[in-house]
Amino acid sequence: MARTQIDGDQIQSETIDESEIRNQGVWAEDLNTTSTGHAVVRKVLTSSGLTLSYTGVDAGTGDVVLTVSTGYVATMHRPLDQLVHSIAETSFYEVVRSGSYILKEIWWASSGKTIKIREIDYTYSGAFVTQMVTKQYDSLGNLITGEILTETITRTGVHVDSITSVLS
Repeated sequence: MARTQIDGDQIQSETIDESEIRNQGVWAEDLNTTSTGHAVVRKVLTSSGLTLSYTGVDAGTGDVVLTVSTGYVATMHRPLDQLVHSIAETSFYEVVRSGSYILKEIWWASSGKTIKIREIDYTYSGAFVTQMVTKQYDSLGNLITGEILTETITRTGVHVDSITSVLS
């Protein structure tokens, strides 16, 4: 994309004067970013949870579009999870059973059961739980990548020997 050159007659704001116009063009450092009512954006930068598309030669320049990621990503969710879940959830709790076995526990945002918060799936060997998979969901009910905890239980008879946890 070619560089757009403008001359002094095309500048409507009074914040750029004749001394700031060089070679019939205005440079990025001439753009006002500090005066209320006259400031413009020089460059757009992004951070976690945002994606950036642009038409300029450099990132964040030209025609810029910022897109917000749906819900939280794992790095944004983890601190909230530690503070909120299992302490102060105002949620609807559901237990899914098969006979006397609990197959899963689900925490929903409301009794309408449209947005999941957390889900735990249980796997059995005989009468004993051998695996628990806890899945964490974002504020829109989407599974959060990196927030699945798989706990595998090893036993000797009826006694638990160990529980191995893997976060993926």
